[in-house]
Amino acid sequence: MAGTDLSPHLLRAVRARLLADPTLRALVGIRVREAVSAREEWPFLRVDPPEVSPYEAQGWRGCACRLTIHAFLRDARDLRPVQELLAAVAGALDEADLALARGELLWLSHERSLVLPEPLGPGSWHGVARFGAVAAETV
Repeated sequence: MAGTDLSPHLLRAVRARLLADPTLRALVGIRVREAVSAREEWPFLRVDPPEVSPYEAQGWRGCACRLTIHAFLRDARDLRPVQELLAAVAGALDEADLALARGELLWLSHERSLVLPEPLGPGSWHGVARFGAVAAETV
C-alpha cells in the first residue's frame, strides 16, 4: 500500500488551531512551538513531528498520523493546572474539523493524556497529549 504523506498540511492546521483557540491563548499565549530553546518562556506547548503510516481506502489515499502535543508548566503546587492545559489542548483538537491546504482531514481523535513531573524542580510539570488522525485525498 502506497500512501500520500499529508502530515505537513495536518501539522500546520493543528498548530494554527492551537494558536487560535481562546482558552489556550489565555493559558500559553502564542507559545505553541515545533522547536523550543533552552530559554523558552513557560508555560508553552510543543508540537512533535507526527508519526506517519500509509492510509488507503476505497477512493482515498493518504496517511494515518499519531500526533503528540507536549505541555510544559512551572510554579504549580499540584497537577490541576497542567491537567487543565491538557484538557484545553484536547478540547481544541478532539474531533476538530480542520481545513488542510491539501487533502481532507477524515478524523482527528484524542487518544490519551499523561502528566509527569518535570525534573527542573518542584512545581514543574510535563503533560503529553496523544491524538490519532487520518488525512487523505480522493484518487
